[in-house]
Amino acid sequence: MDKWTTLNNQTAGKDKIARFIQYLSRAIWDGLEQRHFDPALVSQLKTLEYILSSFRKLLRFGKCIEVFYSSLRSIHYPDLTIRVSLTLSKLSQSLFLFADHMQWLSRTGLFRSIDTKKWNLVANKYWLMAIIMNLVRDLYEIFRLIDLKRAARASGVTQRCHSIEMSSCRSLGKLALISYSQLHLHKNIVVDTVKNMCDVFIPLTALGYTKLSPRTVGVLGAISSVAGLLALIQPDAKLVPT
Repeated sequence: MDKWTTLNNQTAGKDKIARFIQYLSRAIWDGLEQRHFDPALVSQLKTLEYILSSFRKLLRFGKCIEVFYSSLRSIHYPDLTIRVSLTLSKLSQSLFLFADHMQWLSRTGLFRSIDTKKWNLVANKYWLMAIIMNLVRDLYEIFRLIDLKRAARASGVTQRCHSIEMSSCRSLGKLALISYSQLHLHKNIVVDTVKNMCDVFIPLTALGYTKLSPRTVGVLGAISSVAGLLALIQPDAKLVPT
């Protein structure tokens, strides 16, 4: 309960909770629509999704400036691959948020001249770019861990541990246990990779590169939202720097 209260007091926490319900609503209304359930219920769920989407846009309003300034700090990170991928991700996210702000202004009716479809297209393009850069960083972190483990084995530091693992791997159950322990040690990379792998299909579908149903997109969005919530609740599940 304490974690829930802390999470709900954070703007990022509110955004992730609203995002989870938003995408879950999409998955549910599409499933109900396919089974020809009550059209009124389907319409209510679509309205809920739209309201939560608008609420999240309001929560994020002005954040494009904050993200842009954070990219100026990331350009000084010592590791070249992380520096480039993180900086490009933040710049893309900043442009995505700017386009997102334009969409919100259009929804409010204050600026009717704003082309919502155009800005939606721009937002999805930059969101896709940001996710791709995040995935590049995730792959780099994974390969770096593999290289470190190989180097440790070559130096004989983990030779004994490795031989124990190999003997234990005769049992499928023990192999699964070892795999789980390795994943748990690097929970932050696992959570971030799962989140980005789920997220990447959302703008790809919006841009027409993939043809996923609203239900599939909703499920992927809900999973990535849970991963995002986990990173907020558990510090060791958050990949840093971010």
